[in-house]
Amino acid sequence: MNDKQQTTMTTALSLILLLCTVLTATTAYAANITVTTSRNPVAVDDSFHLIYEADSSVDGDPDFGPVYEHFDILSSSQSTNMRSINGNWTMKKSWDLAVIAKDIGKFTIPPISFGQDVSPAIQVTVTHNASSNGTSPDGSATVPAKIFLENSIDNKTGWVQSQFIYTIRLLRTVGINNASLTEPETSDPDAIIQLLGEDQYQTTRSGTRYDVFERRYAIFPQKSGQLTIYPATFEGRVNATQPRSIFDQFRMTGDLKRVRSKAVSINVKPAPADINLQDWLPASNVQLEEEWSDDIKNIKAGEPVTRTITVVAEGLTGVQLPDMKFEEVNGLKQYPDKAVTENRQDDKGITGVKQIKVALIPASAGNYTLPEIRLHWWNTKTNKKETATIAPITLSVTGSAQVNRAATPPVPTQNAAAQQKPIAIDSQKQQPALAIEQHDTYWKWLTLLFAAAWLITLALMLKKPGADKAQSKTSGKTPGASAKSAVADVIKYAGKNDAINTKTALIEWAQLCYDDKELTNLSQITEHCSLQLGQHIRKLNQSLYSPDKPSWNGAELAAAFKQEQQLINTQKNKQPSVLKPLYSGQGHLT
Repeated sequence: MNDKQQTTMTTALSLILLLCTVLTATTAYAANITVTTSRNPVAVDDSFHLIYEADSSVDGDPDFGPVYEHFDILSSSQSTNMRSINGNWTMKKSWDLAVIAKDIGKFTIPPISFGQDVSPAIQVTVTHNASSNGTSPDGSATVPAKIFLENSIDNKTGWVQSQFIYTIRLLRTVGINNASLTEPETSDPDAIIQLLGEDQYQTTRSGTRYDVFERRYAIFPQKSGQLTIYPATFEGRVNATQPRSIFDQFRMTGDLKRVRSKAVSINVKPAPADINLQDWLPASNVQLEEEWSDDIKNIKAGEPVTRTITVVAEGLTGVQLPDMKFEEVNGLKQYPDKAVTENRQDDKGITGVKQIKVALIPASAGNYTLPEIRLHWWNTKTNKKETATIAPITLSVTGSAQVNRAATPPVPTQNAAAQQKPIAIDSQKQQPALAIEQHDTYWKWLTLLFAAAWLITLALMLKKPGADKAQSKTSGKTPGASAKSAVADVIKYAGKNDAINTKTALIEWAQLCYDDKELTNLSQITEHCSLQLGQHIRKLNQSLYSPDKPSWNGAELAAAFKQEQQLINTQKNKQPSVLKPLYSGQGHLT
């Protein structure tokens, strides 16, 4: 074989290896595609959203042909979001389909092909439309009505302190502005009422297409007997001939209308007589979960290990969950931390979570058995008493507490300070006077440092008597200039997808715009702004604080924020409404 043939063969082998590498990389980095729905189950003729998301570039354009078998696609949109975490860029692509069912039943949307990438299948349940009529104050039917309220409750009978899901809907075929919808009130003044969410869609009643705005609430009655949910009231200006626009809420034209829903009554049963009220936990499901910070079969004497106990209860709030009690075990010190509660919300209601961390320190080597943990609760689905348990568990401890103690105890970190405090106390008894002497010296030097810094600051202030005036001139912006600066900051940081600075700019803008210095978080801003902007602010809040860290599109918030400024500028020359705005157009309300 001559040199030319050898070179040709080497080149061919390199190309083959390169092709194999590319094919392997393509297979390894296939996109992960998920599919979700905005509501499920859904009533027939009610539109909802079918959302496909990919965590990287897909192999090809999607083929949504299989969706048409049981659903009509009303509209579709596509978006791409790039995000950088510690210098590593990630991408998320989304396809949002507004669809409506063709019939009633359970339908499976098969996997959708994105070139070689494939999504999972999803099942959607389509039910009958709830029969609803518009009613006049005397109870007479007015269907087909131009605008009316309807409400519903998931159960007519339930248990005291258990969860009821109450839904109120505004249906309309006309433009509305300067409108409001009252919050639910009940005959039990102590009842806990919490908003679960809002939704907007379309439905058909008696052959008429309606825009629907829906709110869902979780209600927890605190007294047994009959509970009455009083009628909700809608009030606003209605004009069927006026073009429907999201800017109409600032106009005073149209006929003023007031519509009331019907009252809803619930039979609230007391806790069964044979149930200890301390064990009364009415829920649809309760789970006890346990985690450990270390291998419990290899623990060293004198060193702490953290045990985390979590109670998860569907249909209860976090504050309704009881405190956990831990039985004493000889030779094992237990230091419970303060419990942390959380409420997780979805279409099914509230799931309460209560978590407590316990630091355990074994005194010496050996086996320590922690007794079983039992939590009694009442199953609202089966109407039976049940018990959630964590089985007994044995810790295997080696070594000696005396040997493991260092001559000088380490300074605990901020996160581990609570766990290491017991060790520091034991070690301090055996420390020589030198340790205390070093500690005092540290504080002496720190005190001298602060005193010197204070003297330098005082000298600078005396040296520049005109500093206050200069600072006053610099900071003496007019309110209008400050507001414009805040608006510019929100648009700038949102355009850069800078979530943290966008949050800070939004709070500064809200305090100026609404003249309320008490506005210190994003959730408070959503109570003042339009629903459209509020939705994007909630997405920003979730991206900052939600455990799963969902993606956030700053450009969308910036666009909604610019529209908000147009609304505010329009409102300046209009008489302000005494009612909380309830937006027109595509069913936008606040």
